[in-house]
Amino acid sequence: MKHTVRAFSVGLLTSAVILFIIFYFVEDTVKSVEEIDVEEMIEHVESEGYAVLDQQEYISYSVQKKQEAENAETEKSDSPKNDTKDKSSKETKAESKQESQDKSKKETSDESDDSNEDSDDEIKEEDNKENVEKEPENNVVQYTLTISPGMASSDISALLAEQNIIDNASEFNSYLDEHEYSLHVQIGTFEVSNDMSFYEIAERIAR
Repeated sequence: MKHTVRAFSVGLLTSAVILFIIFYFVEDTVKSVEEIDVEEMIEHVESEGYAVLDQQEYISYSVQKKQEAENAETEKSDSPKNDTKDKSSKETKAESKQESQDKSKKETSDESDDSNEDSDDEIKEEDNKENVEKEPENNVVQYTLTISPGMASSDISALLAEQNIIDNASEFNSYLDEHEYSLHVQIGTFEVSNDMSFYEIAERIAR
């Protein structure tokens, strides 16, 4: 009997302790939650990566999303119409471009025929001019120059100009003096022609 009463009293004591602990901690937890400020709660939620909206912001956000969805549906429905318009405009542009290309080809072919005729005439005229111009070039004047003792370079230049071997006696004489050919003029006979340069004539008579 004593053991039963003792066990019963121990059970009551244990139950009282458990109830006390539960009441104490649960009450403190409820109080701590109720005492938290709204701003602190918002900051805590936002720090966890969530966004906090009030009622007015939530309503405007919902309306905006609805409008965006309606606009997207409207654009999808209008896109086939725009595609058909673009295709028709592209086809029209392609046809007009092809027509303009055909016209330009015809015009260029006509112009090319005319230009070919003109070019043939010009070629003939140029050939005639070249033939006329080549005739004097073929008339090379040959002359046997005889240099006597005591003959000055100015006399040699004048003699060559008289025989149409050079065009200007003074220029040739100046050339001989500047390059010191006049000091080395040789006595004798030399074959010269009018197609020779000052350098070639000077090298021939001043060996």
